[in-house]
Amino acid sequence: MIKWQKYFPYNKPRKAQEKVIEKVLSDFKENKKKYAIIDCGTGVGKSAIGMTIANYISNSSDFEGNFEEGAYFLTTQKLLQDQYENDFSCQGLMSLYSSSNYKCKKDKNASCKDIQTALRTNSLTKNYDNCKYDCIYKKKKKDFIENKLGITNFSYFLTEKNYSQKMPNKKVLVIDEAHNLESELTRFIEINISEYFSEKILKLKVPKSLNTQFKVFNWIKNEYYLSLKKKKVFFENQLEKFGISSNKLEEFKKITKNYEMLVSHEKKILQFISIYDKDNWVFDIDTNNSYKKFIFKPIDISQYAHEYILNYADYVIFMSATIISHEGFSLTLGLPYEKTSFVKEETPFPYENRPVIFSPAGSMSFKNINNTLPVLTEMIHHILDLHESEKGIIHTHSIKIAEFIKNNIKQKYKKRILIAYGENRNKVLEKHIKSKKNTVLLSPSMSEGVDLKGDLSAFQVICKIPFPYLGDKVVKKKMEKWKWWYNVETMRTVIQSLGRSIRSEDDKAVTYILDDDWKRLMYKSKDILPKGFEKYYYEQWNYRRRNYMLLWQ
Repeated sequence: MIKWQKYFPYNKPRKAQEKVIEKVLSDFKENKKKYAIIDCGTGVGKSAIGMTIANYISNSSDFEGNFEEGAYFLTTQKLLQDQYENDFSCQGLMSLYSSSNYKCKKDKNASCKDIQTALRTNSLTKNYDNCKYDCIYKKKKKDFIENKLGITNFSYFLTEKNYSQKMPNKKVLVIDEAHNLESELTRFIEINISEYFSEKILKLKVPKSLNTQFKVFNWIKNEYYLSLKKKKVFFENQLEKFGISSNKLEEFKKITKNYEMLVSHEKKILQFISIYDKDNWVFDIDTNNSYKKFIFKPIDISQYAHEYILNYADYVIFMSATIISHEGFSLTLGLPYEKTSFVKEETPFPYENRPVIFSPAGSMSFKNINNTLPVLTEMIHHILDLHESEKGIIHTHSIKIAEFIKNNIKQKYKKRILIAYGENRNKVLEKHIKSKKNTVLLSPSMSEGVDLKGDLSAFQVICKIPFPYLGDKVVKKKMEKWKWWYNVETMRTVIQSLGRSIRSEDDKAVTYILDDDWKRLMYKSKDILPKGFEKYYYEQWNYRRRNYMLLWQ
């Protein structure tokens, strides 16, 4: 019997938590597993499970390992990182952000990133010598590395581990919201090279003959990369001559920002050249603007996942409420079946508290969307009437749909609608949370990472089923490689959206799905729907055909 209970961060674990913790620890210890996929619905308490397993292994000699004692936790969003820090700092968890998030003690108008960049190029006066060792960010990073438990975000961790290489490997790596890992790795590996940047910044003319994947790759390798290195050296010399003073600070920060961008871009291009395989990369030329852009994206990242993240710990734990397919998840990351532990626990929240009503306005596919949008907007009027005294959220999936609803919704409803996307997204969300009025969020980008608990959302509307864009060459290649991939990706986003308004056992919210294409997806994906879903799923007459008015009692 593995005695892990003293490492549980709260008073008493739930039965589901006990089951998951014991299964994973047993598989790691007795069955010599290296990976664990923890697929637990909202409300099971994944973060406490991950904290317990990581803490126990870090403090136990029973688990074989080659790396330092301790654990790294990774998240996709700052909100989740903050939440971990608030919940588990008493357990010794330390949080770290990138250097641009910390203000310099010497100059409050500059970030630690600005100053550290300048120090590397010897462009600062002696007044800043203390920043070589007495730096807020450097101290935070040192404490983070030396601490047993630390949390940071994917982007920072990938950059530090693969470029700076100053963070040691640790015994445990816990990846929260792990369904995003494939896209995070893809974003880290893919490259974009613009004709504008090449010609205006690097002063390297782009030959008109560059029109194939083979030609562009060779040009990048033999000409572009060399020009990039030369420009980086030029900026180093410029910074060294420039120096820093308060009256030139803004200009100095601009130069350091450009220099950092060049350093990062150079590392990424070198990485691309070293791993490029023509059969596993999609090539595209974006000609939407006056300057072309060359784009390379990997299709299957499983062959890179181990090198770039999975080899950095003895034990790797993946946690999410929407793994959906354990087999598919393992394939996309290259996880060996015999080394992987699989655990699944459904959400404990009652399904009767979160009914789903399918009442289609029509198809929201590319061919039909313009005809359906006016009908859909009329249906939203009815839904807003049904919930006139309650807050809610309308998931649009695209800016086009959000803009149409915003411009065509009746005047009497406009005062309730808060448009949330782009730079103002988080500010608008905060306004919705603090407002005492019955506001309704309208957003294409709140399917996950948003906590609308309690009275913050009594209803949700899904305007369009979030199918991956078929015009994306990577999407098409993935569909060809894995027949299941397209439906799993779509269903994952739908289930994430459904979970925005149900955050506790007492929460109640009804979800309306208005896209006729849902029916096709649902019946193709019945085997991956959450248990109990169909019991509280209702289909109503097609609105367009019957002019049926939505009712909910």
